[in-house]
Amino acid sequence: MRFKGLDLNLLVALDALLTEKNVSAAARRIHLSQPAMSGALARLRTHFNDDLLIQVRRRMVLTPFAETISEPIRALMTHIDKTLGIEKAFDPATSQRMFTVAASDHIAEELLTQVVQKVAELAPQLVIDITQPRGGEVIDTGEVDIQIIMSNFISPDHPAQLLYEEDHVVLGWSGNPMLREPLTLEAFLSMGHVVRRLGADRRLSFAEVEMNQRLPHRRVEVLAASFTAIPRLLVNTKRIAVAHKRLAEMAAETLPLTVQPLPFDLPRMRVMIQHHSLKSADAGVQWLTGVIRSCV
Repeated sequence: MRFKGLDLNLLVALDALLTEKNVSAAARRIHLSQPAMSGALARLRTHFNDDLLIQVRRRMVLTPFAETISEPIRALMTHIDKTLGIEKAFDPATSQRMFTVAASDHIAEELLTQVVQKVAELAPQLVIDITQPRGGEVIDTGEVDIQIIMSNFISPDHPAQLLYEEDHVVLGWSGNPMLREPLTLEAFLSMGHVVRRLGADRRLSFAEVEMNQRLPHRRVEVLAASFTAIPRLLVNTKRIAVAHKRLAEMAAETLPLTVQPLPFDLPRMRVMIQHHSLKSADAGVQWLTGVIRSCV
């Protein structure tokens, strides 16, 4: 089928090429042979009278025209995919769907471990793909079905509801003499801290942002790649960490760690659950959202 002279079957190839910026990778993405993808690129170049992808040293880059159409094409394909993928009826007992859920490592540890157990009972053929959240863009582009994320990272363009609120506590090695009594603010500030930096751009966590606004300078001595790595980094040291209460209590059950209240006020962290607006009518997504809520 053609629309304004363009074979609509080529839209899938175009989206893959603009996303991957590589003919071989685009071919793998949509399960085409490389010669077939090269043929599709040639036809697209003819239609648009533009190279779309050009070789610069050892890599392919988008032409200026391709840059301008990349985002609209991705949005169009997302809309088509979500519209055609909506299920009016969903039977968890027989469904073989894959759902992609974006959640940080501490949420996966605290909550999704229970979710996947319940899904295994109710929907044994379902596949859950747990990935790292990257803010609102993964919802906007349709890369994930559901994301569980802090309130300050949600996309304003899609439905989001409060899932739960999280307190923070001080976590440290149980053999640390400074933790034999509740910490004062002065003692808290005098100790070395282990913190997590989020993502490739090393973003501050919710607690770090809040503490930087409320407290004087702290001694950050260790930067961790994940929240779940922090507890083990505290053992046999005099360092402390400000940790999510649920995660801290879970860690203290299996490691020689002690949990103390914060010696200052910190707002509760609001954890949200969000899906693409086109998924509001998707019975499968709504079912999985209900399972997640039931596990909170």
